[in-house]
Amino acid sequence: HHRYLTVVQEIVNTNKGMVDKVVGDRVLCLWNVPRKCARSEYFAVKAGLAMVSRWAVVAAELKETSEAELKIRVGIASSAVAFGNFGSDTMKIFTVVGEA
Repeated sequence: HHRYLTVVQEIVNTNKGMVDKVVGDRVLCLWNVPRKCARSEYFAVKAGLAMVSRWAVVAAELKETSEAELKIRVGIASSAVAFGNFGSDTMKIFTVVGEA
């Protein structure tokens, strides 16, 4: 939903991260890639908590126009990753590959 993605993008940007991609209802956010970010784990957790907090407001707004009860879950992984442009000769995307 557009409102949800706007809120997530704002929170991630405010907390020194970047939205890498949206797949269905999932959003992959990155910290410390491609630019270094001191305390990246701190900012990722801070963003996750802000998403959950703001989601309560967004879900209440959306419930007024929809029967669906929408929920949010946040997962955070911290490990070494390879990042860059991955893909084939005809299609490449910037992303990360790791153990998460």
